[in-house]
Order: sequence, then structure tokens, then C-alpha cells
Amino acid sequence: MLESKANHKPKLNRRQAFQAAASDLDATFVASKRSSGDEVHLEHGPWKVILDTYVESTGQTSVTYTRARALYVAKEDFTLRISRRNVFTRIAELFGFYGLLVGDQELERKYTIKSSSAPRGRSLMTDRGLRELIMVQPSLRLEIRRISWGKRRKRGDGVRTVTVQTTGVVTEPDQLASYVLLVAHTLDQLVRIGAAFEDPVAEDRTYALPRRV
Repeated sequence: MLESKANHKPKLNRRQAFQAAASDLDATFVASKRSSGDEVHLEHGPWKVILDTYVESTGQTSVTYTRARALYVAKEDFTLRISRRNVFTRIAELFGFYGLLVGDQELERKYTIKSSSAPRGRSLMTDRGLRELIMVQPSLRLEIRRISWGKRRKRGDGVRTVTVQTTGVVTEPDQLASYVLLVAHTLDQLVRIGAAFEDPVAEDRTYALPRRV
């Protein structure tokens, strides 16, 4: 028996999906002349989370990514990367290079975690809400890292970024919204563990990391 067409949601294009995600989040949809430049902006506390797509050239080909990101003022030089396990992960483990264990076997089977500070990384990942937002995704890469060298010259070494991204153009509003919420929740948890200031990143000043006493 054929399923009723009414049971199928209409397939959205990129712009429609971004507009729907903005509506779901009560965020701002920022239209560009071309839909590939559209963005969603969510004001979350002192931070702005931006959802967009970008293209990265690999030489002969190019790859499109969907991402959500936000800048924050760091209290310390803390980095973390969560990425989907693959064949290279298993090869590295054969040579004794293991990711960070955080006490969640389901998460560890799906993703590998690397951090500049094991205690800080584990403390961050104790938050159940953060782990759940990661696990509902089919695939993603979450990074807490320094901004590019060019941006550090403008903003200083004390500014960091939280970025969640995946390959391709995502046109599922729920998935897009969850990327934005994951970045927002990560920012909250960085404040909780003492790795971030709860301050906005001002455009007209530069930031240095606090000196360790």
C-alpha cells in the first residue's frame, strides 16, 4: 500500500531551511543577495551564534560545509575537538594514541575526543545536555580552538571560537537549529568550568589571555 503524500514533508531548499531554523530558534534570519550567503544569528547571553555555509578548496576540488560558530573571551588556552571515529582513528589506537575518555561509552564509540587539558575536557563533557546534543546528530565536528592568525592580529590571542560543522548543505531545520543550540550550550559550559568569561567580544578592542599567577 502506497503511503499518502500528505505524510511526507516537502523538501526545503537552503534558504527555506535557514528561515525555518531561525523561526524555530526565535533568531534573526539575515538574507544575502545569493542564498548561499544567508545566515542565522542567535543572540545567546553575551554571545552571537552564527549559522552559515562555507566552501573550502582542497586544490582540485572544493567541499561545502554547514556550520554554527561563536566567538568568546577565553580565561585560558583550552582547546577541544570532537569528531566522528573513522579508519584513521582505529589505526592511531593500534599505535597507542587514544582519545579522551569521558565515561560515556556510547559517545566514545561514535566520536573521538581530543583536548589540550584532560581534566578540563572531562569536566566539560560531564554535562548530560551537551552529550545529548552531540549524540542526536548523524555526524559532526565540534571544535573549541584559537581563531586564525589573521583574526588574532585584530582581536588578540584571548579570543577563541566554538564551531560545530558537517560536510554538505544541511536543509533539515531541526538539525540546523540543533547545531546552533549545541554551540550556545557549549559556551554556557565553558563558563561553568572556568574556561571562558561571560562577556561579549567587542569589535573595538583586543584581548590577551590572563597571566597565570
